[in-house]
Amino acid sequence: MEEKKKHGWFHRKKNKKPAHQHHPFHAKEGHHLQSHHSQGKHFGGKKLRIIPLGGLEEVGKNIMALEYGHDIIIIDAGMSFAGPEMLGVDFIVPDISYLEARKHNIRGMLFTHGHLDHIGAIQYVLPKLGNPPVYANKLALGLIKSRLKEFSLDKSAKLHLVDETSKLKLGDFNVEFFRVNHSIPNSMGVFIGTPVGNVVHTGDFKFDHSPAIDKPADFQRIAEIGRRGIDVLMIDSTNALKPGFCKSEAEVAAKLEETIEKIKGRIIIASFSSLIGRINQIVNFAAKNNRKVFFSGRSMVENMKLAEELGYATYPKGVVRKISPQANSMPPSQVLILTTGAQGESLSALTRMAMGEHSSIKIREGDTVMISASPIPGNELAIVNIINNLYALGAKVITNNDMDIHVSGHAHQEELKIMYGLIKPKCYVPIHGELYMRKGHIEMIKTVADPQLMVTCLDNNGDVLEVSKQGVRKSKEKVPASDILVDGLGFGDIGSRVISDRKIMSQDGIVVMLFHAYEESKRLISEPDIISRGFLYLKESEEMSQEVKQMASKAFEQITQQNRTIGLKDLKNELERNISNFIRKRLRREPMIIPIIMYA
Repeated sequence: MEEKKKHGWFHRKKNKKPAHQHHPFHAKEGHHLQSHHSQGKHFGGKKLRIIPLGGLEEVGKNIMALEYGHDIIIIDAGMSFAGPEMLGVDFIVPDISYLEARKHNIRGMLFTHGHLDHIGAIQYVLPKLGNPPVYANKLALGLIKSRLKEFSLDKSAKLHLVDETSKLKLGDFNVEFFRVNHSIPNSMGVFIGTPVGNVVHTGDFKFDHSPAIDKPADFQRIAEIGRRGIDVLMIDSTNALKPGFCKSEAEVAAKLEETIEKIKGRIIIASFSSLIGRINQIVNFAAKNNRKVFFSGRSMVENMKLAEELGYATYPKGVVRKISPQANSMPPSQVLILTTGAQGESLSALTRMAMGEHSSIKIREGDTVMISASPIPGNELAIVNIINNLYALGAKVITNNDMDIHVSGHAHQEELKIMYGLIKPKCYVPIHGELYMRKGHIEMIKTVADPQLMVTCLDNNGDVLEVSKQGVRKSKEKVPASDILVDGLGFGDIGSRVISDRKIMSQDGIVVMLFHAYEESKRLISEPDIISRGFLYLKESEEMSQEVKQMASKAFEQITQQNRTIGLKDLKNELERNISNFIRKRLRREPMIIPIIMYA
């Protein structure tokens, strides 16, 4: 069967072109395709709309919506951690306003695995969408239920257990699953059948022949799905720039076991709390070497408690103990501490240890700290600071740069090629990752792809890919998909202006000026009062303080006498502008200026 572009669509034709003729989609990315708005008379009938609302402009915050007629299904609902530039923000969740307006059409939410970048927004998303049915495997469902319970949402949630053999009928969507490997057990890809075409969503994946507490990916099942004819393959891009194959968890386990055997002093290992398989292996290695294990960090304790309940923890009873000062008093050769904080999070257990502020663990000479994780972009400086502090307290630090004590859960280039070969899609869509990762993914797959393959880059969250009986094309339509910032108990109540204000205050401080004036004449009663934080310590800068007061007094008099009817808001704006200009010229600083006017 030959596919051809016509009227902006990726078309299917029965006749074949001569082999030497160049295919219209070879070395293209689909961005040139026209929207149906200009071609509507040619394309009647329903269309499948694939809408990523997160996961395309970041590593994390993954969520994908598929819409056909009056039916919608959602794949994942993740969060991402705020970068250092988002001052005070705890984390970021996706904008679901498009889905919220259509919540009565949502037939179900599917979850590929239990990492926070795929389930972390569930407590915010689920109530806003009217509690649609949730489908996940045993471990992911357990983690979801635990998260919902924390927010008192578990009793109203409709949670359904599925596995790789499950088949769901959700409106016009026929859904099946297939087993893949990742850095958490029970990860699955998704097959979605619709009246106008078939779609595969890989989720986060790699191919590991020796996974921890898991079975290898089901190649036979993936190939069988591929033989059904797949119109669109949405595929993980996180490690698409890395050549070769991702290392197996077995290789990491061997290195960890060897290192634990050699070290004579106390061992502290920092890792992601979701790496349940690796944590299970480490506890068993500790038991083999007569060490007791202490879990530190709330998520580490809770995740491993859940793993025990669900049968994913296979270590001997009694080897794990509750964190306490006993970890300091026991012989060092008999202690291993597993902790959170591998990314340098400010409130994590490892950070508190490095700062000497942990309630139970005191770092001391002879300790070995192993960081079994790779830094997420943006976290490098925080991790370096922790390492410096640990060395200052007398510990030795081992990272993945020193030996192979961590491996990613995402496919490298050869694994991506294998997935492409098994699925054999007509349209190839890289997802999950920054734009440069997905662009690199496209260039890589072109080197091995069939010349007839359509490769489409959805540049941004909110882009829309449409599938119809005529083919596949990228629409010009854009769905709202901004970041929603979570700060404490606030959800979406701070935006770019708040962050901008926080940045200004963090860089040049804040100046509050209090003006006392007569309401009728608009004349000042006294010289303005000035309060400063993070700008100048005014008691030690009396000269500068006096200059600012004099300038502000003069500005107030000029503005009010030129316009006696000026409103309070406009007066404040003019004062802010004048004071800001003066300080910028005088000191080359730009503090936040807040004028307060009190009339008598």
